[in-house]
Amino acid sequence: MAEFARQRRVLVKVGGETCKDPADRQRLARDLQQVVASGAQLCVVHGAGPQITELGKQLGLASVFRGGRRVTDAPMLQAAAMAMTGQVGAELLAACLAQGVAAVSTPAASAGLVVGKKRPPKPVPGEEELVDFGLVADVAEVRPQLLEALWGAGLVPLLSSLVCDQAGQLLNLNADTLVTALVQALHVDDVILVTGVPGVYRDLADPATHLPDLSADELPGLISSGAVQGGMVAKLEEVGAILKKGAQRVALVGYQQEQAIALALSGGPGIRTVVRRSPA
Repeated sequence: MAEFARQRRVLVKVGGETCKDPADRQRLARDLQQVVASGAQLCVVHGAGPQITELGKQLGLASVFRGGRRVTDAPMLQAAAMAMTGQVGAELLAACLAQGVAAVSTPAASAGLVVGKKRPPKPVPGEEELVDFGLVADVAEVRPQLLEALWGAGLVPLLSSLVCDQAGQLLNLNADTLVTALVQALHVDDVILVTGVPGVYRDLADPATHLPDLSADELPGLISSGAVQGGMVAKLEEVGAILKKGAQRVALVGYQQEQAIALALSGGPGIRTVVRRSPA
């Protein structure tokens, strides 16, 4: 496998659904170890959506979503904090340590890395009135010193998207929003989105419609034409936002492929979609 550029900055985002099974966590940790061994500076952002929903059920809390986003009241925030840090973060940390990855699991609130502000009520498609998402954050500020210090010590941060506002109120920040904020503040080169689907398809039922390479300029047309639908629309909108913040490439890979992340970074064989920043 070709070596990556030294000190290449790589941000990997993994959804909570990709971390539920021990075998999946172990495969992910092996993959991350190869990225670290290449000399890249690595940061991992993990979600915990399914785990929060499941823990909420155990605690008798109903999950409410508006426009695809979770409404977070005070009891649900407690469940989110437990699932993010006490379950997903801890389990992913253990898997990484077992593979020799010197990882540190911490919320994005740590050392004021990301300062949040409570999201005001917003219009949501399909809703007649403004929606108050509760204790949900928008990003107010990013202070990259923590990650710079961890990288300088040769450590790999595993970040959950739990943040605080200036008054110390815990808030639930969407993991995708956290990724976009970090890309700009840290001057990230490559972003890898690890999901259940290995890239973009015009028709998920037809493998022949897989799109291996795209440019940022092609994304609006794909979305507006209806060539991609459902959850992939939101994913491509996320990719576009990441590229606008300064990343050079975003790769969408499937979590069930061995070495999916390392192969995407090195250009090795595999099924994935790489979206490149359009020339200025």
